[in-house]
Amino acid sequence: MNLLDPRTARARDLRRMKLIALALLLSSVALLVLAHVMGRQGMWGWVGAYAEASMVGALADWFAVVALFRRPLGLPIPHTAIIPENKTRIATALADFVGNHFLAPKQIVARIEAWNPALALGAFFSRPAQVRNLSRQLQSWVHASLGALDAPALERALVSIARDQLSKWNAATTAAQLIRVLTEGNHHQRVLNTGLVQIGRWVDQTEVRGYISEKLSGMARREFPKMTWLVDKVHSTDEIADALSEKVANAIIDELQAVLNDPQHPLRARYGQEAAKLLARLEDDAELQGKVADFKQQLLESESVNDYVRHVWQRMRDWLKEDLASPNSVAMGYFESYATRIGVNLRDNVQWQNLANAQILIAAEHLAGALRKVAPDYIKETIESWDTRFLVNEIEQSVGVDLQFIRFNGTLIGGLVGLALYGLLQLPLFN
Repeated sequence: MNLLDPRTARARDLRRMKLIALALLLSSVALLVLAHVMGRQGMWGWVGAYAEASMVGALADWFAVVALFRRPLGLPIPHTAIIPENKTRIATALADFVGNHFLAPKQIVARIEAWNPALALGAFFSRPAQVRNLSRQLQSWVHASLGALDAPALERALVSIARDQLSKWNAATTAAQLIRVLTEGNHHQRVLNTGLVQIGRWVDQTEVRGYISEKLSGMARREFPKMTWLVDKVHSTDEIADALSEKVANAIIDELQAVLNDPQHPLRARYGQEAAKLLARLEDDAELQGKVADFKQQLLESESVNDYVRHVWQRMRDWLKEDLASPNSVAMGYFESYATRIGVNLRDNVQWQNLANAQILIAAEHLAGALRKVAPDYIKETIESWDTRFLVNEIEQSVGVDLQFIRFNGTLIGGLVGLALYGLLQLPLFN
């Protein structure tokens, strides 16, 4: 038996308090017997009155306390063994109480608003030492988790789960939602700008211009061999191809720059129209939706795609395992750097705090609402599944010590009431 176990300590304290209450009851009985032996005259009349009333009070409160947990003396007295007989009702009441008072979204949101969690997070993550300690713990946990993922059976199970979830995923709907978000905020034009800039940089590379020149020269020699033979007599076909490549590349870059500089360029309008058409088709065209779904399924069932994904995952996992095994982990270095930077912004920037708190409040409200739906049933089912004797013992050990004071008070106050009544009866009015 572990003497430091809280349950053991509570049980020991409860036994001691029960013995004290029993000792008070027995002392009242002893005083009553002694008072009767002495004839209850003079002082012994007062002693007898006190002992008689205190004994009644002690017995009454003993009955009340015991009746909460079991039947007194095992007798089938109505309205006793209240807790075991009403376990289901108690479980329901406790579940409703927790759901209504501890998981009410308004109360949780109000507490979080008063707390300012973003500032608390900022204060924590802005301290490099704390971020470093968290990083070390996270590094150890992730490294151990990656080791567990080495098991082929687990890897196959994860792949199977991912494939099942992706099979249920409506890719057309997701694509439509993405396009709608981009077009409603005019973000699709920014995507176009980014794409045009990348194309311009690619075309402007010397290697690309050389590639275009090579293709032009090769096509000319292949399609027009006689003409290129004559041209070579006067001027190099390759030099002409180089010059033409420069002109083509410069023309492409100039056109790209024109589109980038003109918000009303016809290409932008056509791009917007095509995006709107694609959005409408993704939302309403069953044939296109079917094609997207078929393409997604082909990718999921493709052995080459699966092999490639498996290869990428294995390389990424192996790199992470090797990196996380090092005390100078690159991944953890990035984590510490970004976490500290975010922490400083949360600590010092009110706008960051407001934005983070708003997101935390939204998440907390949704989480509280979800918990409020499932927590009461979980609490009720858990309590109902407990063994009745176990439940009674747990409750009695938790509050039983305090309940013994009711027995103490009943004994003492009962005796005082007995003295008061005895004294009242000694007045001339009653003699």
